[in-house]
Amino acid sequence: MIAEVRHLRDIVQLASASAAPATYNDADVMFTGMMIPHHYQALVLSDLVPDRSSDTRVESLASRIHLEQGLEIGTMRGWQGSNGLPKTDPVTSYEEMLADPEMVEEMGMATPEELAELETLSGNDFDVLFLNLMITHHEGAVRMLRDVLLHGQDLNLQQQAQDTMSTQRAQNAIMQDMLATKTG
Repeated sequence: MIAEVRHLRDIVQLASASAAPATYNDADVMFTGMMIPHHYQALVLSDLVPDRSSDTRVESLASRIHLEQGLEIGTMRGWQGSNGLPKTDPVTSYEEMLADPEMVEEMGMATPEELAELETLSGNDFDVLFLNLMITHHEGAVRMLRDVLLHGQDLNLQQQAQDTMSTQRAQNAIMQDMLATKTG
């Protein structure tokens, strides 16, 4: 009898767990689907720095941005997979996003033309454009982060969004200071 009760309790717990409502909503799903390609552009921008920058501070910051945003891409893709959602491919979704000029502008991303210009520069000229583009890029991310914090539901994404917002705001302050020393 005790074994039967335990078995029934286990069945009820399993049924309750599988019938539990999702811990996320459409805002969370949209956030990860859009932030992954947004972060991917930060990787693209940061990858240009070692061969073009003349400032070790810019190089160090770009290395940190690359590391952090690469890890966050992995975390968001893991979140998608653990919730049974398709994992956003960073490269494909980034290329699709670049083809939509309104979305690029809305998200604070560098345009294909700005990327092409950045690739032609080096030294201080590169650093100035890189910092300007990355500041705008981070500002776009902060808007997206604010949106998921206001409208999202998943507690793990809420924590990640808070952490990312703090980091990107701090990095923007640092980049503003760097830019001020470069443009005098």
